[in-house]
Amino acid sequence: MLHTLAASLFIARIVTGGLNINASFFDMIPSETDSTAAHIAEENITASSQNNVFILSKSADFSIAKQNAQKVYDALKDDSRFNSVSLYADNESAQDVTEFLQKYRFMLLNQSTVEELNTPEGAQNFARNALAKVFGGFTLSSFDNIAADPFLLDEVNLQNCLRAITESGTAFGPKDGVLAREFKGDWYVMIRAELSEKGAKLGSRDNAVPLIYRTCLPLESEDAKMVFFGTPFHSYKSSSSASLEISIISTVSMIAVILILLFVFKSFVPLAASVLSIVLSVATAFATVHGFFGSIHLITLVFGTSLIGSCIDYSLHYFINWKASPALESGTQIRRHIFNGLFLSLVSTEICFVILFFAPFMLLKQIALFSFAGILSSFLTVMAVYPVFSLPPEEKRCIPLIQLIELNQSRFAKVRPAVKFIPLVLSLLSLLVLGFNYKKLAVRNDLSNLYKMEGRLREDTILAAQVIDYNPTNYLIVRGKTEQEVLEKEEALIPKIPDPFVCTARFIPSVKKQNQSYEAVKNLLPYAGEQFAALGFDESDCDSFINEFNSKSASFVTLSNETPEFLKSLLKILWIGQSGDYFYSVILPSKISDAAVYEQLAASDQDVFYESKVSSISQSLDKLTVFILLMFACAFVVIAFVLRFFYDSKTVFKVVLVPLLALLCVGAVFVLNGLNIEFFGITGIILVFGLGLDYVIYRIENKNNTTESFAIFLSFLTTAISFGSLVLSAFVPVHVLGLSIFTGLVVSFICAML
Repeated sequence: MLHTLAASLFIARIVTGGLNINASFFDMIPSETDSTAAHIAEENITASSQNNVFILSKSADFSIAKQNAQKVYDALKDDSRFNSVSLYADNESAQDVTEFLQKYRFMLLNQSTVEELNTPEGAQNFARNALAKVFGGFTLSSFDNIAADPFLLDEVNLQNCLRAITESGTAFGPKDGVLAREFKGDWYVMIRAELSEKGAKLGSRDNAVPLIYRTCLPLESEDAKMVFFGTPFHSYKSSSSASLEISIISTVSMIAVILILLFVFKSFVPLAASVLSIVLSVATAFATVHGFFGSIHLITLVFGTSLIGSCIDYSLHYFINWKASPALESGTQIRRHIFNGLFLSLVSTEICFVILFFAPFMLLKQIALFSFAGILSSFLTVMAVYPVFSLPPEEKRCIPLIQLIELNQSRFAKVRPAVKFIPLVLSLLSLLVLGFNYKKLAVRNDLSNLYKMEGRLREDTILAAQVIDYNPTNYLIVRGKTEQEVLEKEEALIPKIPDPFVCTARFIPSVKKQNQSYEAVKNLLPYAGEQFAALGFDESDCDSFINEFNSKSASFVTLSNETPEFLKSLLKILWIGQSGDYFYSVILPSKISDAAVYEQLAASDQDVFYESKVSSISQSLDKLTVFILLMFACAFVVIAFVLRFFYDSKTVFKVVLVPLLALLCVGAVFVLNGLNIEFFGITGIILVFGLGLDYVIYRIENKNNTTESFAIFLSFLTTAISFGSLVLSAFVPVHVLGLSIFTGLVVSFICAML
């Protein structure tokens, strides 16, 4: 039934949305804010960057840098893996800017120009300066519209607009038809590309990043280099690394388990059945998660390889009795014999995963559901399928290792008094370590530790960040009851922001501000006749200008007007719009020189909020870590309550002490390794609580049974191999999770056996 349901969910998702394996770094960390507006802002900013790449063609010779950039552009521009590839200056966008500024030229003057025009002397000087520019020929705008704009308002507005556009992007500027920048003696020519859905797909042959590498790297020489920058490069690398780790960890774990099974059972039946159970469990877990969520993260798969050890526990307990318990004469009897222990083990483990599923973090939900479905599948396979297998001949129903253990029981009995104090010693040592290092016992998550850039990609990222000089990770959110109130608040903040930035009000001022601009232009009208005469126009042209001006008194540019193309992509990021009872917008600095300035701006106005992405994520992880600790306490209470239905209070007390000791030891190991108490380590503790209790429950159910004790040992060994292999991962969250679980399992096993 479980397998059918999982398959149905999976097939339905594949048919409607296709296979979706996610390796995004940003999707493996929790949302960093509880604010709806901040969520929208973060989504907008992330959406604008997660599929964008920068390719910088570098050379001391500008012509070489440009030539290589042109070759890359020609190779990529028509490929379906890209929505767009940009190299050359966009004349069409420039035309959009010109037309927009001409249409609203009376309404878009900046504050300094308005103040200048509001004095008689200032208005007169402005008119004279316009004439000087016309006759001098030093302007950015053309004179095609001079009859309608004798005071060159377009020129003033164009300068302001270009300044705002420049501050909304990189440090690159136009040179010989392309965007380029000279930096420390080298020229860099920029190619900017947006990956299509096809090109952004990770784990696919159609991913655009390998194509970029194949195109760019052959162009490198002593005189030229290509620099790669953007989230897709990191996603591709992490995806490739995670895929490799999945292969290695799965292969090593599987080989180790196979060798153990062959050595112990000397039969292919347990091996084949166990492999079948593992494959079925992993497939069921994969199908369930993908079917439920519509995608599965690669970190879930990396963690899911640990199911190899967890799922085989049930197989081992069955086949140990299948091979070495002659008193059990059928598969049904074996099932009846092991059912209580396995069922309680299943319940205690699944309770932990159920609780974990309610964590407010998508990746953790996926891991919980993956593990829950996989372990349940394994349990059902053992209970429903294994009893069908024929038992070996009676003369072969023995395991030499168990016989060897039974022959040496007296020796083990002599050693037991000496080793039974190991749990106490571990407790004392852990308390000492934690006591001497109590200052390090802080819940602290450092986002920079979650992903380590290495090699060339690290060098390229550092260099590109310096050259591009654009890192919009922090921003201000402005709130107001109306659109106009938000724009007015932005305008009040504009002179207080010390860094290059972009916001909606720099392109679309408030109606109040536009009225001020319009009224300021009125001060130029007394000079209109003189201006037109100086430019060689007659009186009718002057009258047309004044009539047009009068007709524009209420022609305001607003967010509901038809915005030009060049503004649409920016406004998609900057203008959040209405959420609940308020309107929101974003002021986005291209970099932050002093965070304290922005914090002070937010502190001085209840409608202004400062969002720092990195620090907010770390704080969110800290909150989640505390939440996980509370979940641990919850799991502790729930499992103790469930066990009380099966055991007396004294036994339950002994059972629940085991995960507490495991928690102490994990904390000590973390301190000795210089690790903080952080999210992924604490998550591992919840899993230890469920998995580690298995050994204790098996031991209680079969206290003096050598066969079951051996099964517990094999169960621990295979699980420890699976989780121990995660410690070898170069990916920090997986490494920490593996270390936490492996340490906890070792401690739980020792306590159970002693």
